[in-house]
Amino acid sequence: MNDIVSLLALILLPIFIPAFVVAIVLGNGLLDFNRLKSTLALNEEKGLAEQGLLWISMLSPFLYFLAFGVISWSGYSISLTGEGLKTFFSISALPLGTLSLSLPLSVLVSRLHATKQTAKQIKVTQQKNNIDLFHSHRKELFSYFSHIGEVEYLDCFTGEFKVHPRVHKIFFTGGPENGIPLINEEAFKDIESELTSARWQLDSIIRDVNPKITYSFYITKFCSTIYRLSQKLGLPEIYIALAQNSVLVPTKLDGKEEMELLTVGKTTDEAVAAYRYAKGYFHNLCDFAGREPEITEDEEFKYIEMGGKFRTIKKDKVIERLHENEIKQAVEAKA
Repeated sequence: MNDIVSLLALILLPIFIPAFVVAIVLGNGLLDFNRLKSTLALNEEKGLAEQGLLWISMLSPFLYFLAFGVISWSGYSISLTGEGLKTFFSISALPLGTLSLSLPLSVLVSRLHATKQTAKQIKVTQQKNNIDLFHSHRKELFSYFSHIGEVEYLDCFTGEFKVHPRVHKIFFTGGPENGIPLINEEAFKDIESELTSARWQLDSIIRDVNPKITYSFYITKFCSTIYRLSQKLGLPEIYIALAQNSVLVPTKLDGKEEMELLTVGKTTDEAVAAYRYAKGYFHNLCDFAGREPEITEDEEFKYIEMGGKFRTIKKDKVIERLHENEIKQAVEAKA
């Protein structure tokens, strides 16, 4: 039994003693397993001399050298002669062999530490590059729109084609740490759906397809759609400038409590101009993203997209008529 205990002590103590001492000197936290674990882990943020594993790799072979030496040298005395030196080397093969492990083990720890530091530097450099790519993409979006210049829409307002910072956040996904952001396809499709609805709604109003619901259709559908578009695309020319030339109309939606909805200007020209600006802005955003718009171009609606034919569809312009009659009456009744 004593022999087994001695053997275990011979094998384990030269490892545990350096680990325990180094854990006390260089470890972090309470004196428990976690402190020992922190000692054995390589920390790329600290220098090589502060790595507990380095000191263990040098001390353990030395302690094994002493332990095996005590056994190998038992029964011998020191003799400072050539014959004594020869005898020393012949009986110390195992102790010297374990001692010689100190150098390759310390070199291995040094290389592993250097490798971790290099990996850390690569990671930091990659993160910096990703952040630079992200902000470069953002700046390019602003620069792209700045080259478009101002566009006059039917003498109603001037589209400046400036980019609100939230546009980049909405239409492109991914944080700075991920590099170049990806296209948010869902956001693009949402705008396409809104534009399709706005075009269809505007056509129904201009042509007065169903006179009984045209007023409600204009107030509750088209105007709401245009203002949603202007908010999502960040177009203050519509939701601020054009809104100042609009009318708040008292309205009840589906029998609910009365609320006020804002018209899109007061004329057909202003309604068409708002739609054209929103669509033009979105198409430029698609061009920057390298994405083809999926809005179906329909010959039936071409008069809304360009030219002045929309002014001659009806002799009496529907939107102007609504403002002169139904809208005026609703506002006056509220007053």
